[in-house]
Amino acid sequence: MDALAWEEEPQDDELREATRQYLPDTVVWTTDWTTGSLKEQLERGVFDVEPPFQRRSAWDEKKASLYIESLLLGCPVPPITLAEIPRGQKNNFQYIVIDGKQRLSTLKKFAVDRNLRLTGLQTLPELNGSLYSDVSDFEEFERFENLPIRTIVMRNWKKDEVLQFVFHRLNSQVTPLSTHELRRSLMAGEFTSYLDVKSADSKGIRAILGIEEPDYRLRDAELLLRSIAFSGFLSRYKGNLKRFLDSTTRTLNSGWNPKMQQELDVVTGDIEAAIETTYKLFGTSAFQRFDDGKPTRRFNRAVYDVMIMSFRFPDIRQKVEGSEELVREAFVDLFENDREFDRWTEATTKNRDAVTGRIRRWGKTLGRVINSSDLSSRIESSALRGVN
Repeated sequence: MDALAWEEEPQDDELREATRQYLPDTVVWTTDWTTGSLKEQLERGVFDVEPPFQRRSAWDEKKASLYIESLLLGCPVPPITLAEIPRGQKNNFQYIVIDGKQRLSTLKKFAVDRNLRLTGLQTLPELNGSLYSDVSDFEEFERFENLPIRTIVMRNWKKDEVLQFVFHRLNSQVTPLSTHELRRSLMAGEFTSYLDVKSADSKGIRAILGIEEPDYRLRDAELLLRSIAFSGFLSRYKGNLKRFLDSTTRTLNSGWNPKMQQELDVVTGDIEAAIETTYKLFGTSAFQRFDDGKPTRRFNRAVYDVMIMSFRFPDIRQKVEGSEELVREAFVDLFENDREFDRWTEATTKNRDAVTGRIRRWGKTLGRVINSSDLSSRIESSALRGVN
């Protein structure tokens, strides 16, 4: 199945305002740490450098090996940017890696975990196939241990938005990165790890993104978080999606227990089934707006939300069977004859009335088609009993 066009949501005005207000107060200093000293700090767990499992890495072994070759040759490498964790936070590391995650992850894999076998080296081909323990006898090893790497450290930052701004600016000339990667670093916990694993295993979300492996930009994790948040906390949504997703993450991290995991297993299973039902109904037109009766060929998060919220109920998925054509016609008809719904699916998540309005309107419409009069009210009920 071809991937739909993916459009990033615009940054909140709050991000720009917080950056202008707080970035000037952030203390920035530079230092030159050697590769050897970085290795020692990696061994002590000073940096938050990688997701829970390596398949989220953006670098393959060849690219990682070429970075190690650069260090062995004494070749200058880009600087690393870190944010110092304020005292009092319960993280077991002292720095969040804002820029340089792949480089530090590669150094950790090679020199600390010692499971990166060098491959594809062009200048030092004799080291192909070598592990860290194999290169210590080579003359390049001393240079490797003592190579200075420029490191930029941000201290006294007051708002997460400042780190998010720097994060995006540093990567604006490369691949735009998901804000969820920063959220994951700032809000490590049992739920955050659970979200990584569940989103990576989601066949439905992979179909939406048009990927076969977990997304290293964590768009899959953010989509699943969005569905969990709306399914469990819609009544608490006030019009700021970032705060809403952050609050959901903190709440589920702090309230994590076996019962909560069992509830989330049911919720994520229903979300996966809702995605499957949507594809059965709309095929290649799933999760899209309709203009003049035709799909736009662009993934629409608003449509994604209304489909997840309505089809997350097992009995609703059952009632749809046998009425597929009527359901499809009713949905397309909303865009043609309901100006509010059409406008609401174009609106951003900053408009709370648009978010709740489009979910309720589709719930009411779908309920009429499948003779489920209480669907609209059920949609706003929480799927998470353990946190309400």
